Amino acid sequence: MYQVMKVLIRVLFLGLMFVMAVFLSSNPVQAMDMEPGHDMSSHHQHMMLNHAVGMTLEGYNLVMLAEMDMAKGVDDTSVNHGVMMIKNGKDMWAEIMSGKDMMDMHNGGKDPMKDPAMAYTHKLGEKQLIVIDLLGKMPKMETGQGMGTHHQHIMLNHALKMALEGANSLMLGDMGMAKGVDEISVEHGRMMLKNARALFNDIMSGKNMMNMHMGGMTPESDAMMKYTHQLAEAQLQVLTLLDDMPAIK
Repeated sequence: MYQVMKVLIRVLFLGLMFVMAVFLSSNPVQAMDMEPGHDMSSHHQHMMLNHAVGMTLEGYNLVMLAEMDMAKGVDDTSVNHGVMMIKNGKDMWAEIMSGKDMMDMHNGGKDPMKDPAMAYTHKLGEKQLIVIDLLGKMPKMETGQGMGTHHQHIMLNHALKMALEGANSLMLGDMGMAKGVDEISVEHGRMMLKNARALFNDIMSGKNMMNMHMGGMTPESDAMMKYTHQLAEAQLQVLTLLDDMPAIK
């Protein structure tokens, strides 16, 4: 009985920690004002970064799907396409963050040490890179084990990809190039950001996660669950920054 109570307390504590993290880090889902300097080029950078990370997330989801070994033949296609998306997503992200265009912007005075808009771009890129690196360390599913955690990882990746697309929809509307359509784009983006965070919260602190913890799969005792929490913590940082996306000045 004592051991059961210890597990229950640990599960409730972990769930509470994630709920608090989501609550404390969340802000009203709207573009926030920033110092002068956040312009159209900044939004274009952020949209491309988000697209690159989204490609990478989807690529890893295809690899995990194939690893479940449920569709012989199709699984090979899933892996090959997933690997291609991962490579192209990473290459695109690297080009945006360290390519010629970024260097030209720095040389033109948009230094992250001086320009708040560029500082945000680098902070977003830094948090996205942590997620990308963690995805590269995704544990392989052992025979008969890990199916549940792979499903969790796929859903976490989907939640973040939904938030990335929502932020891009919001930024597109913020550019003010299509009156009427812009309002739809902004509202749809806000909806996607809100629902992405709700999905993330459900995965990390909902009934299914609590049941897994109660069954003995805790971050302290299970390597796959430890990885799941590490991935979620990194993704939460990106979600929070997307909610804080500055508006065009």
